[in-house]
Amino acid sequence: MKFYGDYHTHSRHSDGRQSEVDIIAAARRRGLKEVAITDHGPLAAVIGVESASEYSLIRERIDEVGWNEEGLRVLVGAEANIRDLNGTLDIPQSVIEGLDLLIAGMHPYTLPTTLKDAWDLFARNSLRHLGAAQREKAVSANTKACKEAIYQNPDLDILAHPGLFFTVDVQEIAQACVQKEVLFEINCGHEHPDISDIMEAELVGVDFIVNSDSHFEESVGKLDYGVQVVKHLKIDPERVVNLETGGGYSQWGKKMKNCRYS
Repeated sequence: MKFYGDYHTHSRHSDGRQSEVDIIAAARRRGLKEVAITDHGPLAAVIGVESASEYSLIRERIDEVGWNEEGLRVLVGAEANIRDLNGTLDIPQSVIEGLDLLIAGMHPYTLPTTLKDAWDLFARNSLRHLGAAQREKAVSANTKACKEAIYQNPDLDILAHPGLFFTVDVQEIAQACVQKEVLFEINCGHEHPDISDIMEAELVGVDFIVNSDSHFEESVGKLDYGVQVVKHLKIDPERVVNLETGGGYSQWGKKMKNCRYS
């Protein structure tokens, strides 16, 4: 099973331990046709870029070296952090417009929009181990935050590692992904979601994307967990958008679709 591209990697601009050059070289060694550099948004402590302006610096670096002219398409995206129950992301729309693709996910230590959001979302997750009632409230809040991120951000391409760190109602999230044509990620770096959640999402009808979430050069394009899951569950290859036969970002990217149908 071969893949066209890996669309979730991190460089030293955020919490990766690799440069853009390292990511590109590793993608070539894996035989990929495309790779996306998608550093974390700026409002997650420790893991985020210093500021949203970093994305334009990454773009300039890639354009300057001319990697896109040597047989591998290099995309510049971002993994935005979901900040509140309204699905607010930590990257402004003006910056999103300059990206090739947009990923969003929930991460610990993200700066919430308000104190109320800090309690409703992040504090509730800290209390979820105190009993069934607290866990139910946390799952409800997490699910609402992810759903609103899907509904309120029309440029969103991929929901990162659904349910990792913040447990969600997978069926509700999958339904939102189907409605808004957002890809449900099978994340090989974290080996997440687990098989039962992927089965549930598949039944709802999502399209999947298999990504590495690479932070180190040796893991770029390492998509073994996705291969195992797709084979084990006998997922229709047409539902996995980044298999080699799928044609890459030009076939599923939101901005590419908008260009085709505008």
